[in-house]
Amino acid sequence: MSDLHRQWHQAEEAYFDPEAFRVAIQTAIQTARTVSFILQSNKALIPDFDAWYLGWRDRLKAIPLMRWMVDARNRIEKQGDLETYSWIHAEILASHLHEGPREVVKTELFDGPKKLLDTIPKDALGDHIRRDGILRIERRWVENSLPDYELLDAVAIAYGHLAQLVSDAHRQLGLCEPTVTMDGIELPFDRVMTGGRLPCMIGHNENRQIDIWLATGKILEFEQSEVSIDEDVFMEAAKRYNIDPDFHFNTEQDILSQAKEIFLNARKLFLRDGYHIFLVMIFKNGKPIYGKEVRLEEHGHKYVFMRSLANDVLRMGGDAVIAINEAWMGTSNPKNPYQRVRDAPGRKEVLTATLVAKDGPPLNLMATIRRNTDRVSLDDTIEATEHVPYMFASIYEVWGLKVPGSEIDPSEHDGRQYKPNFLRALSERLLSSTSFFLKQ
Repeated sequence: MSDLHRQWHQAEEAYFDPEAFRVAIQTAIQTARTVSFILQSNKALIPDFDAWYLGWRDRLKAIPLMRWMVDARNRIEKQGDLETYSWIHAEILASHLHEGPREVVKTELFDGPKKLLDTIPKDALGDHIRRDGILRIERRWVENSLPDYELLDAVAIAYGHLAQLVSDAHRQLGLCEPTVTMDGIELPFDRVMTGGRLPCMIGHNENRQIDIWLATGKILEFEQSEVSIDEDVFMEAAKRYNIDPDFHFNTEQDILSQAKEIFLNARKLFLRDGYHIFLVMIFKNGKPIYGKEVRLEEHGHKYVFMRSLANDVLRMGGDAVIAINEAWMGTSNPKNPYQRVRDAPGRKEVLTATLVAKDGPPLNLMATIRRNTDRVSLDDTIEATEHVPYMFASIYEVWGLKVPGSEIDPSEHDGRQYKPNFLRALSERLLSSTSFFLKQ
């Protein structure tokens, strides 16, 4: 498995060198096939091997990708190279869901993005897309007999299945499951959630993507930085903002109680500084494992950032996320379904914290912001559990869950064209993002 992991990274590093990529990815495919051979050669060491292995053999055989891995290895050894092609994958991100159109063309052809732009309707929906949409372009290697998979992804998924096989072999032997460490520290990831893939195999395509803001034609950029969550940082903040020093993410509390106390402290920060950064925290088993500050100036930035955050959640095995930020709250206008909340008459500015959890209900906490010439104040906190901003859709997706309170099924989208009636019915939620629309 270590050899397969190393060869996978060699293929990743050689992605833009066709010959080196071909050698590395084919070597990885051949190495993957040896895992079951090694287990079979050591069958005498594993109790009740035949019955145990038969179950795994049938399970893996039922997975089309794993059957392809076997066939691919045989073709490499008996017939030569796989038939690989480099493609350009382009899609438009215009919401937190995956209903945008996409095109896949060979790298020699450059009209793919133009085809996408030609599909944008000339109506209110199209105006939203041209204002806030993001054109995402990505290079992909695809094998002729496996057109629906990018090759690195295919081998990573196969690695995951084999890693679960090896972990179960350890259990069959009465041993602890293998651990994954970096610099001597065990990585906090969830093997079930990642399908056995290593954290480094999640979101690897982000390094091969270019995001272009349709409104300007420029490459999308925004600031983000990791926030340290440790004792020294907390104690310094506790003194500055008059926070109870005994509170430091009490893991004995349930995550809902923690979210409420975190928002109470967020109120103190806001009243002291007059603003609050956009802060997201990933939790695992009630403990924060990662924090990030982001500066998202435009609506489309959120489409990109939240997809990336979902990859972080998957990599780390996070089971809860809390986001704190300033937002807008307003009343929806059926006559103007694509109106942004910040442009709605009578809108209110709020400080809000949203908790989403893999196991358990979501929670929204918000307080209306009052700004005077020289000071700010906050109204009492309002709690709500019936609405989750659609910015969290990607996170629920990696958890394998629907967004609570949603009737939306992403499988209704074929990814080739917009379905205007479907989108218009959802425009209120698609555009609300971190803001909140109240129905009339």
